[in-house]
Amino acid sequence: MTDHLTHEMPIIARGRPSPVKTRGLSLVELMLAMAIGLILIAGMIAVFSGNKRSSDLNSAMADIQENARFAMNSIASEIRMSGFQGCMDLNFVTPTLLGNGLPTTDLQATAAMGSIIGNGNLWAPSPPTGFVPGNHEAIPGTHALTLQFGSPATYPLVQAVGSAGVPDTVGPVVVDTTPGISREEFNLSSGEFGIISDCNGADIFQITKVTNGSNTATIEHGASANSSGSFSRIYAGGSNSTSKFMRFVSSVYYVGETDLTNSNGDPITSLYRQSLPYNTPDNPAIEVVRGVEDMRISFGIRTGTESLTYVLASDSLYNPRQVESIRIGLLLNSFDRISQNDDTNTYVIAGQLIEPEDSSSSNAAGTHSGDKRFRLAFNTTVKVRNRRTRQ
Repeated sequence: MTDHLTHEMPIIARGRPSPVKTRGLSLVELMLAMAIGLILIAGMIAVFSGNKRSSDLNSAMADIQENARFAMNSIASEIRMSGFQGCMDLNFVTPTLLGNGLPTTDLQATAAMGSIIGNGNLWAPSPPTGFVPGNHEAIPGTHALTLQFGSPATYPLVQAVGSAGVPDTVGPVVVDTTPGISREEFNLSSGEFGIISDCNGADIFQITKVTNGSNTATIEHGASANSSGSFSRIYAGGSNSTSKFMRFVSSVYYVGETDLTNSNGDPITSLYRQSLPYNTPDNPAIEVVRGVEDMRISFGIRTGTESLTYVLASDSLYNPRQVESIRIGLLLNSFDRISQNDDTNTYVIAGQLIEPEDSSSSNAAGTHSGDKRFRLAFNTTVKVRNRRTRQ
């Protein structure tokens, strides 16, 4: 009998992998990986934050520069026009003032004049007649500038001033309003002030009636709104005449409250321009540029044959009749706080030092709030063109 050997074959489970032993991270390795990750994240945040601050700074700088350029151009263009009344120079011939309620009693003194804003709405020297400081939230310590002139949009006289074809001083003024004859369309109305002038004289009066015709306008100047219904001289008309008619402009520039604040509660201030008519609900002051923190003005005065001396409106040498040029200084700030540290810089505007509020120096000129907003100072000097120096 033959013995049969029985071999037991191993049973192999199909489809089941053999178990593999794995080794996990240790606590030290996990903490090290987390630390590296946090360092990388912190670096990314720092780069992002730095880029954002740089972007905010560049954006704020561009906005401030553009706003300053617009504000300076607006003021400078009116400084150049101050005292304008056609071809007549203010230093040699003064206009006759007829209009009741005119914001001047002496155009030589008010063509370009300054005021310093004090507490309690006190402006010194006083602003133009009819301007009520209490209706304007001007910032104490800043300066205001008044400019008065005839508009550069002038209209030639079609005919001599007169009645029934006879030249006189009481008849209406008939001007040419043909499109393109002036830089602006004719839009004056009753109650506004106008200037009529030639190269030998001028009258500033209040308009009592305007009748618009075909490319002409007839302007009346009755005694009901003027000290006299008669001009100081007869004004000729026609193509060979130098007689012109224009609107009388009186602008007051100042820095005032907007009643707005940023996210940090910092007050937002702006440069304002108040034009005629003053203190009426339907003609409020216009916000020229937002973000103007301070404005300073100094005036170029010539005494005798000496060179110009720049003085403030509060100085003893200040005489508005002798102003030949004006130096404007503006301090602008960003809307939000974008700096990491408080602003400890000292700025110079119109020759005056503007230091942070918490400065320990005895600076009597002025201060800025010293917060984390970005600031830039701007200065320019403009000549008063319509006041030539007497020889």
